Amino acid sequence: MFFYILYRIGYFLANILPLRFAYGLANIVSDLQYFIAKKDREAVAENMSTLLKKDVSECHALSRKVFRNFGLYLVDFFRMPNLTKKDIDERVKITGIENIQMVLGQNRGAVILTCHIGNWEMGGVVMAMLGYDMSDVALNHKHKSINDFFIKQREKKGLKVITINFIMKRCISALRRKGLLALLGDRDFTNNGIIVNFFGIPTSIPKGPAMLSLKTNSAVIPGIFVREGRFNYNLIFDKPVEINEEADISQEEVIKKATERFVAIMEKYIRIYPDQWLIFRRFWETPTDAFVL
Repeated sequence: MFFYILYRIGYFLANILPLRFAYGLANIVSDLQYFIAKKDREAVAENMSTLLKKDVSECHALSRKVFRNFGLYLVDFFRMPNLTKKDIDERVKITGIENIQMVLGQNRGAVILTCHIGNWEMGGVVMAMLGYDMSDVALNHKHKSINDFFIKQREKKGLKVITINFIMKRCISALRRKGLLALLGDRDFTNNGIIVNFFGIPTSIPKGPAMLSLKTNSAVIPGIFVREGRFNYNLIFDKPVEINEEADISQEEVIKKATERFVAIMEKYIRIYPDQWLIFRRFWETPTDAFVL
């Protein structure tokens, strides 16, 4: 209940204050959290050290930016129900939308492969508001009141939320009706991923994007929603990745090869926007039961 009250206070302040002042308050709270949350602060610095190949001591300033960008992310998340098409026109640049149009023009669905960078929640909402059949997969929060609040925030603008309880059936349904399905591909929350190198380190990565693509004959389109400056965003769609069965190798090997391609794309964007990679736990901790080829 305590955290639910905090979220409701955050929601109230984010919506009653002008955006500039809401962002300013978010920076203050984020700086406070940065100094208080030693464990998270150290985890972020270690993650930055690994991906940038720098000493941890050189990554503290960047880590502070990660905390600040998360604060801005929360403000935008709380304000999503009030997002308008005028806001999209004025604040969101869309790059590579032709990649979406091409796949949909083939009468196929697409997995939108994204990661914990920028504001992935807002990216899905923007696509729904632009008229696309957009679904995303969301983990359930352990507190029902917070979970319901989060789902309502996502659904108010037409985004279809698929909870982990019904993930496979509803994901397949979304793709077979030629819709778009957003999946986070950088962190394995199920302990059932596949081990590939991520920034040179063996890491458990979700195999869902590749499996769903194979099962539904859907393309995989990398997509990220990143902040450009303080108030604007760039919604970027990369070229589609096609995954096909191969006669001379097993399906598991096809999935691994595809996942390695996905990882290379995610690495590219994380290197460009390291301060927007919003991971607050030590990333390179491999689940014990991850699937290894």
